[in-house]
Amino acid sequence: MIILYIFLFLYLIALVSTLSLYIVAWYDYVNFRTSHPDSGEWRQSIHTGRMLLGVFLESLALFFHAITQPLRYLFDRISPKNVSDARPPILFVHGWGSGSHAFMLISRYLKRKKFRNLYTMTYRPVMADLERLSQKVADRINEVLEETGAARVNIVAHSLGGVLTRYAIRNLYMGDKINLLISIGSPHMGSRVAALWPYGRNTLQLMYESDFIKALADGGLTPGPVKYASIYSAFDNFIVPQASADLGDGAVNHKLAFHGHLRLLYSHRVNRLIRETLEAQAE
Repeated sequence: MIILYIFLFLYLIALVSTLSLYIVAWYDYVNFRTSHPDSGEWRQSIHTGRMLLGVFLESLALFFHAITQPLRYLFDRISPKNVSDARPPILFVHGWGSGSHAFMLISRYLKRKKFRNLYTMTYRPVMADLERLSQKVADRINEVLEETGAARVNIVAHSLGGVLTRYAIRNLYMGDKINLLISIGSPHMGSRVAALWPYGRNTLQLMYESDFIKALADGGLTPGPVKYASIYSAFDNFIVPQASADLGDGAVNHKLAFHGHLRLLYSHRVNRLIRETLEAQAE
């Protein structure tokens, strides 16, 4: 019973956190959607039931992500041992404060679809500046290439992982070492939610249209010869505004409905889009 109560308490924390972020996202949407007062006709298109279901599923995703956090120590040590596969190896790059466990269901799905060389990483410290964390991503890319003998990797990145990978491409000479970047709910133009975290330099760097974000986007959101795809949601409660995750004309963008930020990691539809994108680039 004690364990049950602990899980219930943790879920309540996840539910309150999810509701709080959706209140912030809703406030932002209502106040910044237009520069002048409107008639409010857009409210008639709101699907209340689907919204409530989306909030509930996002709270479950946050709860599951939190209680599986210790599994990252296991996933950090799993290696595919360079199984024969003609396609580029896949490296998963997680988001802020997360870890390699975040991709446990996505990697399981891809393995069932015959993708073999799947690699993970966990970068720390959480509050380090984004330049330092991007270097860790670049180092891991070089390790994977050395281990597999491949010329390039495919990157599947969630949230902050997409921003770090773009920085590595633009500033750390990774453009010729990455074949494809699939970003999932990544704040490519920053997020206003980052302002809620009062500590750490990287949260300042991640604020919407910060100096760091603008410098990274200077010259285009899709630098180098890399192919880009972005999967994001109009219902994201961490990426505010949600359009910040769109990579523009230089990428294939998939905009989903009623998927919260962490639910994107546990969605069959997202899994299918990742597989289809990987297969299309292999043709």
